[in-house]
Amino acid sequence: MQRKFLRLSLAAVACFSILIWGCNKIDTTTLGADLIPAVDNIHTFADTLLIDAAREPLIDSTRLTLAEMHALGNIKNDPIFGKTKADLFLEIKPTFFPYYYGQSGDTIVTYDSAFLCLAYRGYYGDTNTAQNLKVYSLDPNTNNFKDSAYLLNYTPDMPFTGNLIGQASIVPKVVSQLTFFNHNKDSVSNQIRIKLDASFLAKIKAYDSSATPGLNAYHSDSLFKQMFKGFAIVADDGSPGNGLFYISPTDATTRLEVHFTRKSTLGVLDTSYSSWTVADGSSFNVTASAHATNLKRDTSSSEFPNSPQPGALYLETAPGYVINLSIPDLTGYPNRIIHRAEIILEQIPGDPALDAIYTAPPFLYLDLVDDTAMPKKYKPVYYDLSPTSYYNPDDATTFFPTNGADHTYYGGYVKTISDQLGGTRSSYFFNLTRYVQNMITQKTKNYKLRVYAPYNLTYNGYSLPYNNNLAYGRIKLGDGTNTRFKLRMRIVYSNL
Repeated sequence: MQRKFLRLSLAAVACFSILIWGCNKIDTTTLGADLIPAVDNIHTFADTLLIDAAREPLIDSTRLTLAEMHALGNIKNDPIFGKTKADLFLEIKPTFFPYYYGQSGDTIVTYDSAFLCLAYRGYYGDTNTAQNLKVYSLDPNTNNFKDSAYLLNYTPDMPFTGNLIGQASIVPKVVSQLTFFNHNKDSVSNQIRIKLDASFLAKIKAYDSSATPGLNAYHSDSLFKQMFKGFAIVADDGSPGNGLFYISPTDATTRLEVHFTRKSTLGVLDTSYSSWTVADGSSFNVTASAHATNLKRDTSSSEFPNSPQPGALYLETAPGYVINLSIPDLTGYPNRIIHRAEIILEQIPGDPALDAIYTAPPFLYLDLVDDTAMPKKYKPVYYDLSPTSYYNPDDATTFFPTNGADHTYYGGYVKTISDQLGGTRSSYFFNLTRYVQNMITQKTKNYKLRVYAPYNLTYNGYSLPYNNNLAYGRIKLGDGTNTRFKLRMRIVYSNL
């Protein structure tokens, strides 16, 4: 009886909370921006409020899970934002232990070759320029590469550059084409294939599955991890590569292929291959594989932040910077019916060829800065992230909409604007209508704001996925002093 009463009480509290939340806002734009009345300066008016902006570094605590896209490659000549380099570390291992090649009962006649294969899921940058990718074997004494995930500043505690075991020149736009392998018996697309040298093949060929110590790496998962730590896949600094590959570790086409000639139990000779994979930990005797992306930015020879253009703001998809915004004129703004309140950000166009290669971030994100706390805290915008889903930025558990941000209402996605002269540029808007209406009606705090291009969002100890790939996108935006591409808030309103 007490449990039933508790459930009913909790339900009543939840319903009351949703009702109160709904009654504390004036719902003027539920149906979206298309129904906003035209500005006629008789019944409906518009204001443009200036926005002050300043940048600061984003403290990045990104840890990639196995299911996420890992970056790999080199951006070497972006004159605006400089260089980016992403190296990939993967522990790839047999799918079962004790391990054997081929089918049970096969006799391996010869070991032919080994290929490291990576599942390709996209690219950012110049797809026409080849990148030289090098594969190194991690030293068995690399003691810090054994957990499931690392921060983006990860580097092994032992050097690996003396253990080069393979390399290949990869043209990004060609990777999606069909590739035939295993003597043309099999085919695959969207896969990077790097042949490994004979010394590596001889090393893994010498392993066995016996219980006798020595080379018995195939006896168990724990012994294998002691003898083989995994691979470092590195973009060659000497190659002209100019972009980032995105790799899916858990896809079946990310694997080590060991090709061989076998004799079956019936005495038939055949060519075949066995695969090692990135283990997800679901097998009872194979632990999850370690994995990491080491991503570094180098702005020493770039426009940003050395000689920034006046009137410009610079944003890269994380890891990067954030822009702090303040709108002083919102403090004491008259009580009105707000039909639309939006922040508008516009790109300062540059070299069209460069902007076509280094495209804008697909999504920006804007939240609130609580600078009354020390250290200052951040929280989602009230009301406008998702007008159809209850959430409370001040609550430790319901601080974010269950289904995420409703970008069709809230905005934040990149849009293309055409100029009168035939040029194009990227732009973003953020719909803050309900937030502003509540602020002026209830006389609530005029928070400072933060805008950035996140890979994930961090609140209350939780990490929430966002819509961008790691380091995918960069943009130069006009700030509040820019005469042509001014950062601004536009308010469409009617007087009471």
